[in-house]
Formats: sequence, C-alpha cells, structure tokens
Amino acid sequence: MLAHRARFAKLVTALVVAAGLSACAADFVRNGIPSAELADHAVVHDMQGIRYWGDEKPADFMAELRRRLPHLPRLAQGSKRINGRPVVETLALSGGGGDGAFGAGILTGWTERGDRPEFEVVTGVSAGAIIAPFAYLGPRYDRALKEIWTQYQTSQLVTAQILPGILGGSSLADTTPLENLIARYADQQLLREVAAEYRKGRLLFVLTTNLDAQRPVVWNLGEIAASGHPNALELFRKAIMASAAIPGAFPPVAFPVEVDGKTYDELHVDGGTTREVFVLPVNVPFKTYDRLYDKPPIRRLYIVKNGKIAPEQEVVNAKTLDIVSRSISTLIKNQNLGELYRIHRMAQDAGADFNFIAVPVTFNVKSKQFFDPVYQSALFEEGRKMGAAGVHWNKIPPM
Repeated sequence: MLAHRARFAKLVTALVVAAGLSACAADFVRNGIPSAELADHAVVHDMQGIRYWGDEKPADFMAELRRRLPHLPRLAQGSKRINGRPVVETLALSGGGGDGAFGAGILTGWTERGDRPEFEVVTGVSAGAIIAPFAYLGPRYDRALKEIWTQYQTSQLVTAQILPGILGGSSLADTTPLENLIARYADQQLLREVAAEYRKGRLLFVLTTNLDAQRPVVWNLGEIAASGHPNALELFRKAIMASAAIPGAFPPVAFPVEVDGKTYDELHVDGGTTREVFVLPVNVPFKTYDRLYDKPPIRRLYIVKNGKIAPEQEVVNAKTLDIVSRSISTLIKNQNLGELYRIHRMAQDAGADFNFIAVPVTFNVKSKQFFDPVYQSALFEEGRKMGAAGVHWNKIPPM
C-alpha cells in the first residue's frame, strides 16, 4: 500500500507547490451548507435511513437507530446459532488503492477452501468499498472481483488532467473510466440482490468523508438498494465512488442535499481520510447492539488490511517530494494502527473474536503504476493462496 500512498502523496505535494498558480483560475462556484447545525439535517433525495455521521455517539441509541434506520430489518434472521445464540460475523475491508487485490484474493481463496462465512455485516472503505458489495453477495461474485482487481491498469481507470488540476480544477485525474467500471458491475441485478439480502437482516455499509464537515459518513447501501427510489442505483454507485475518491488525485463526489426546503451540495472524498477501517455503523460499544437480537449474539470480527501494516525499511531520497510522500504514508500507517487497537479493545470489552490480516511482509513484488495489473495479479494470487490454505488470522493488532 505504501507505494500507492507515496504516489498519491507526491501528487498532492505537487498541487501544494503549484497552489500559487491556482489563484488566477476561475473559482468553482458551490452552494455548500453554511453551518454544522444545518449539516446535521441534510437529506439526500428525501431518502431516510441511508446515511449518518460515523463519529456520533447518540445518547438514546434505540431512538436514534429508529430515526436513522426506519426500515431496519430484524437482524441475523438466517444466521447460524450456537446454544441458541446467533453468530454475527463481520467483515471489514480497509482502503489501499491497487492493494485491494489482496482482499479480493483472500475472499476468493476462502471460497475455494469451503468455509467462507455468509457475513451478517460487511463494511468497506475506499478500495474496500469497491470490494464490499461483492463480498456481501458471496462467492458467485468472486469472478467479478478477480476481473476488477487484476485486469485493469491506470490508463483504463483514470485520465490524467494535470494542468487543469493545477490551474484550479478539483483533481489531477478524471475518473470517468473508473465510474464506468463501477457502473458496469454495480447494475440493477446487483442492486436487487443487495436489497434481498438486506431484507434478511444482513447489513452493508461504506464510508466517505464529508469534506465540508471534516467528518466520516456511513452509507447504508442495503437501505439504498431496498428503497425503490428512482435514484437508488445512481446513489449506490456514487457512495462507492466517493469512498474511493483520493483527495487531490481523484475529483470529489458532489451530493445534492436538502435542508428545510433549501437545496445545497456536499463534497465527499475518500473514507480513508477520516477512517481506514470500521466495524460498526453507529459509534457505540458492541453490547449496545445486543437488544437488536433475540439473544445476545456471538461476535466474530474479520478485518482485512489491503496493504502492509508492519513498518518497512526504505532509504528515502533527501528530496522534498520523497520526504513528504514518505511522511504521509507513515502517518496513514500509524493512524490505521490506532484504529485497529481501538477496535481490538472494543472487541475485548464485548467478548468478541478479533481476527486481522494484512499483506505479509514477505510479499516483495513492486508496483510500477497506481493500478498495475501485473502487481495486482501477483497480490491477488498471494491472497488467494492464503485464503485457500486457511488464513492465519492475527488475534491482536501488530505491536
């Protein structure tokens, strides 16, 4: 993952260096929400229960849940049981750019092994958000996962627009090809299948960052899919695209919203800007959710890090871009460690089974571009072999 983050950091640094040039470019006129109070009440397409702040801690959990998720199904309807208790298995997929090939490979190999769970909850951030719907729908989408993560190179997914980006544009690349790829696989059939699983009590969430509010936003893709709204498919795709919109490199995704009868717009970018991985839709202890089940559930968490988590020794050139890019990638890596420790502590408090895996330090193939099919095919195969052999999950975060 660091190779991808380093390239991204260099792009961002180039923007900062060229910031003086942008002053002479035309301003992008927006109608943003002017206050945090109004932002709390913004609604997309008059649709209730499709999104909410990822960092909020409601005082009345049940009342807030009913407000946010008015069509929440009875959970874990089809889950297996142990001594009458439902087994709730959560899959959390992190960001990682092209390293998303690792998570896709883990899932495919896990299918081959024959003991891959039907996860009750699936969450995704950035690259993980692209994987999440297919992981949620199960092994029949493994072929699509492999295609997405091994068959495309950078030029097939993004189009460089360096000069417009420097001279006041919103990004250094046009992501229309990537949007078209997401649209190709996230079609009406997939939307119907997600809706059907949601009605069974299974949950699917992705995370974006509201750039105006500087806050994480959780999108309930199951509620969107089951809404029957004419804009449901478009919104489903936009939420995934926004989660993967690397700031500066990719354009932010604009969402039209309404507050008190007035129309505004929000800009959303990569969920990894605020959180690289998450396991809960509402930021409360696991046991708070017990009342949603007929009996307190047995919880198993599976966290897939699409990248390496351990520190890596690398001689850094004493040049501005190299120093900045290495520093940003180090910051992201350590932020992710903090998130893992927090989730692990929450799991301990609730008696949940914590399982974590990342790209092994022994994987030494190098990526030559942001989306490199040779590199990603090798990484996919690494993950597939691990999944097929039986993933050796880490029970504690790396020290």
